[in-house]
Amino acid sequence: MKPTQSLHCLLLASCLLCAGLACPASAVERVLANIDGEQRQLTGEVVLEDAAGGMLLETDEGGLWPLSVDKIRSRSTDSESLTPLDKDQLAKRLLDEMGPDFRVHDSKNYVVVYNTTSKYAKWSSSLLERLQKAFISYWKKKGCKVHVPRAPLAVLVFSDRNSYMRYAKKELGPAGGNAIGYYSLFTNRIAMYDLTGHQKLRRQNSSRGSNHDISALLSQPEALHLVATIVHEATHQISYNCGLQTRLADNPAWLSEGLAMFFETPDLRSNRSWSGIGKVNYSRWDLYRNNVNAGNEKRLEALIANDDRIRNPRSAVNAYAASWAWTYFLITWHPEEYTAYLKSLAEKPVLKMDDPQTRLADFRAHFGEDLRALEDEFYRRMSRVD
Repeated sequence: MKPTQSLHCLLLASCLLCAGLACPASAVERVLANIDGEQRQLTGEVVLEDAAGGMLLETDEGGLWPLSVDKIRSRSTDSESLTPLDKDQLAKRLLDEMGPDFRVHDSKNYVVVYNTTSKYAKWSSSLLERLQKAFISYWKKKGCKVHVPRAPLAVLVFSDRNSYMRYAKKELGPAGGNAIGYYSLFTNRIAMYDLTGHQKLRRQNSSRGSNHDISALLSQPEALHLVATIVHEATHQISYNCGLQTRLADNPAWLSEGLAMFFETPDLRSNRSWSGIGKVNYSRWDLYRNNVNAGNEKRLEALIANDDRIRNPRSAVNAYAASWAWTYFLITWHPEEYTAYLKSLAEKPVLKMDDPQTRLADFRAHFGEDLRALEDEFYRRMSRVD
């Protein structure tokens, strides 16, 4: 999930909140809306509505769209109840949207629509299925009321970076060029491109024959980052669909990103490329330690109170490293408090952004008033990790 998405969400939420929100009676809405400069037909249920006609619409494919009244071109209502799309219906919807070059691979919990090789689509879905099973099992053992997603999850896999970018720029703009994939809070989809077609890897492996060789991909140093990115974005998608987090509620960026990084560490010694949870993320840890040693690490309050450090491109990389470090520390040495904190955040209302004082109060309610003492423990324990 890109920081620009969070900012976009906040701006849309602010537009709706200005007029006040109410919970409407359940009905199916068919809404023609202007989204990212394009007309889009949406079918769903209104979760919240303001007096002017702006709404938060939950669609039948799992999308969640804050629509201010100026974005709505037309709408009609009937008395039906919303039924989520099943695998076949979701596959058809995605194929109709993506075009005739795309095919479908479905697994237990995912619908993967792709225009690359079936081998890569199957490898991707296998990775995501293992992650989802492990993720849900992990948080159940921690006492969280999580569940298998109630509807199939959508994944788009493009054959190359250029075709991926044409899709991603509609939502991410220029920021999409820095990512090999992303999870969308709005569409509820993951979009990525076939990493075995990555230009650098293609040149390195040209003597091996196939440009779509997964084993060749995993043999390269770059694969650590590539696989981690897939797992990172898939963790966001699972977390928002299993009950651990609530989409478009006030989820502090350090927590959401730290959670994804806690799960992202790949294991390239395994032929399945990912097999563990909570292993030390050495690329994040090394950067965090370098910042500490250079005296550049910021106070905890600056990470918790708002999302500015992660949103700002100049500080984002360091903020991500700090977010991983704090997540690793809290889950490892304060697991009960961290679980209780997660549960409280999941109960936050949608489209209501907390001020810095509320964020700090929420954190202190679970980890104690004395944040300086917590920081002392953090730096002591995080001086060395195994």
